[in-house]
Amino acid sequence: MKFTCYKNELVEALQFTIRAVAVKPQTPVLAGIYLKAEGSMLELQANNFFTGIITRIPVNTEESGEVVVSGKRFQEFVRNLPESTATFYTLDNTLIMESGGANVELLTMTANDFPKIKTPDTVFSFKIRTTVLKDLIRRTVFAVGKDETRPIFTGCCFEIKGDKISLVATNAHRLALATEQLSESYDECSFVVPAETLRGIMMRIDPEDIDNFVTVKYSSRFLTFSFDNVFVNSRLIEGVFPPYDKVIPSSSTTHIRIRTAELKRVVEFIALMSKETEYNTVKLIIDSNNIEISSNSPEVGGAKWNVEAEVSGERLVISFNVDYIADVLRVIDSEYVHIEMNDRYSPAAFTEPGNDKYIYIATPVRT
Repeated sequence: MKFTCYKNELVEALQFTIRAVAVKPQTPVLAGIYLKAEGSMLELQANNFFTGIITRIPVNTEESGEVVVSGKRFQEFVRNLPESTATFYTLDNTLIMESGGANVELLTMTANDFPKIKTPDTVFSFKIRTTVLKDLIRRTVFAVGKDETRPIFTGCCFEIKGDKISLVATNAHRLALATEQLSESYDECSFVVPAETLRGIMMRIDPEDIDNFVTVKYSSRFLTFSFDNVFVNSRLIEGVFPPYDKVIPSSSTTHIRIRTAELKRVVEFIALMSKETEYNTVKLIIDSNNIEISSNSPEVGGAKWNVEAEVSGERLVISFNVDYIADVLRVIDSEYVHIEMNDRYSPAAFTEPGNDKYIYIATPVRT
């Protein structure tokens, strides 16, 4: 095998593909990345039996072939090659990399031992614009849970009803819901996709590629994404996603309209102190046209900041985990954010003015 390619294209492909390399491999080959050079394309594969990724990039192939190398070491050396192009070739049981004055030799594994990714049997499919899918993931995936003992919360729930698609994520203390229109209607369905799979997809989609579509195929156990020169196969998370609509408030008694950038700046400042508290807590005192945001630590001290806001309704004192506010402000795209509340124990709803396609719910901290 011998091929030449642009370093940056290979770096991007490796950064995505390596997400499917096994962290604790049962056999050494599962820690590897499979490379196959043929014609004008190089195919990269990684497979940990939960997620499989295939990525292809253009190369100049002088001699076709296939090989498996350590994914981590290969990525590190490719990323640090000195020139914009590099040549790769095999000799005996070694993959040799040459770029500028650099020469690297990596021991290889047998390509026949690598579990090639197969397309699973799927029953249903739909298409969605790449940039629309990227935005749906961006606005929801941050709200997933991290507790592996409750796997249903570690993924995003996809719901399709006619020509509407919704992504929902929750860790039982906060919830993000984003909805978009599809180009056609599909059968009603619901399934939960691992967050790590979605983060990889989001990273790989070019934000400027507004005319391309992702084809999503799924069954009761598996799901595939395919677009450009990318194919991702992932197991779905088994279980029943909780009835999230029950936690979305139907009314509120305190209404806030505030500049997103200003609130984000204040929250991130107060977060420097809240990190020193037991529950990462910030307190909001909401009064007429003013919100006092503060945090106090018995060991360190305290910080507070008053910020102007349009407030209507009842005065309210309420506390939140600071991350639950800071995280959503990073994905709010509008100049202003609306916050609706009822009392210090009830969830708060964050929305964008004039946009009914996105809502974020945060449960307060009881202090």
